[in-house]
Amino acid sequence: MRTLFWTLAISLSLTTATVASDLEKQNLEGQQKIIEIGKNDNRVVDTLDYLVNGIGPRLTGSYQDHIACNWAKDLFEEFGLENVVMEEAGEFPVGFQRGPWRGQMIAPEMMDLEFGTPAWSAGTRGVEEGRAMTFPGGDTEFNAADYKDAWIFMPSQRGRRNREDRQREREFREQLQEVGIGGWVYPSRGETITILGSSRVSWDNLPTTPRVTLRRDQYDAIVERIEKGEEVTLRMDIRNHFQPGPVKFYNVIGDIVGTEFPDEYVIIGGHIDSWDGATGTTDNGMGTATTIEAARILAASGIKPRRTIRFMLWSGEEQGLLGSKAWVANNPDAMDKISAVFVYDGGPNAIAGTWATAAMKEDMQKVFAPMMDLNPDLPFELKDVDSIPRGIGSDHESFIAKGVPGFFWDQEGRADTWYGIHTQKDTFDRVIPEYLEHSTTVIALTAFGLANLDTLLSREGLFGASNDDEGEDNDDEGEEQPRRRRMLGVFLDENVIEEVLPDTPASRAGFKAGDKVIEVGGAEVTDRMSLVRAIRAEGEQKKVIIMRDGKKMELMVDWQPRGRNQARQGGATPEPPAAEEKKPEPAKPLELR
Repeated sequence: MRTLFWTLAISLSLTTATVASDLEKQNLEGQQKIIEIGKNDNRVVDTLDYLVNGIGPRLTGSYQDHIACNWAKDLFEEFGLENVVMEEAGEFPVGFQRGPWRGQMIAPEMMDLEFGTPAWSAGTRGVEEGRAMTFPGGDTEFNAADYKDAWIFMPSQRGRRNREDRQREREFREQLQEVGIGGWVYPSRGETITILGSSRVSWDNLPTTPRVTLRRDQYDAIVERIEKGEEVTLRMDIRNHFQPGPVKFYNVIGDIVGTEFPDEYVIIGGHIDSWDGATGTTDNGMGTATTIEAARILAASGIKPRRTIRFMLWSGEEQGLLGSKAWVANNPDAMDKISAVFVYDGGPNAIAGTWATAAMKEDMQKVFAPMMDLNPDLPFELKDVDSIPRGIGSDHESFIAKGVPGFFWDQEGRADTWYGIHTQKDTFDRVIPEYLEHSTTVIALTAFGLANLDTLLSREGLFGASNDDEGEDNDDEGEEQPRRRRMLGVFLDENVIEEVLPDTPASRAGFKAGDKVIEVGGAEVTDRMSLVRAIRAEGEQKKVIIMRDGKKMELMVDWQPRGRNQARQGGATPEPPAAEEKKPEPAKPLELR
């Protein structure tokens, strides 16, 4: 009997070892095939070329957005993916289609103008000419009729204004609107022109007056002429068109189905929509193209993953992660079955790393072992974190809110990441082919490695003790309430502020573009993540130390409740802005829960 027992034990041990050996062999062979295709037959640049130059910009709900979604769906089917679907993710009451735009200063001399207009903003009615005039500020008495058909140059530096000043400005604007001006003109922050927009318009109350953001040097030159008493005339032709809704938008999904755990998932994705001031190459044509090409490489390699690898392209990201939020809301039962979500939405530089908590570190080291020597010129680093970083503002955060491990790639290289994003410079010349091909190979290897782990990634300590009570955003009594979002309201390059968004804690505190944050609430800040941690720490008010023009300065940031919360506490609710004063919705500010 004892002999039989040991014989069975040895046989079982040998069988287990054989299975493990076979799996390791399959993993190694799969990795080698992925690397071979990724290095020698990588088509990601061609895919991106067709997307951004063939289809063009992809504003959520626009014709091009729909064309891009259908094209991606067709490619997924061509690759042999399963469960391919283009599913409805939401709708807008009004659609927006941008046509061509052009403008010139035609007097006192000719000058072609470089400018942009927000999405969902009014265009001209054909070619319109009008005088350039500065906004009548202060206690100025003016005759509104003198401004008829004029293009009004708004102040570039408004500073702090009291309630009386704001009320006076609203009254002036209303008078100018009534008389019928050509449009409002604002300066850009430099040679790049940020082009965003608000989808919150209704067919019964469409914007009627164009809003132009003019390149800063041209804005300054024209204002200087006006202040000298010269009569400046502009000729503008802006073909912005509204489409009656409901206007739908979609997500595109396809699977390589797992052989052992088909109902467990690794999700690879990016958002297919873009702003439409350029072709949406870096944001996020690159994320779309890398997702599509990773799917092709994995399908072409013939790999048989243990878990299902799901490729997802979300629309509506730029309007607030709408596509990914909709999918998460519609698939609550899937959340516990998702091992991880990896999103590419970081611009033209090469993938250089990601993060891992202590509980998932061992598994992540197995997954990323092939990346460590994939390209000596493009090293990869797996960073230790106490909890999963948040506040980046891309689609992985929709999953993080439901307790799913979500990852946003670290990227490094010679490109200026923010130069193109959300501006007229977001074009195909931003592409660095070797970076994009390397990143696509990394993504494919990551998907394969995660799908073949013995278990799902650990969620132990995923968010740290301070984030365990995250709930849904609602006002229903008795339902779980979330931590209030803590938004600074800036675009960042590490700890240097690139842009300050209007009407945010940062703008109210007096931050400016170019400020370098070195301390928040007594905590040293050296990069983006240390800034995230410092802001997330307890305290509704924090002293911030910055470097500006070589000098240290102190600013006080206040996250005390405003608006709706303030009204509940007995304070006054701020007056809403006039219809034409709506600011574009920020896409990716530093937002922290």
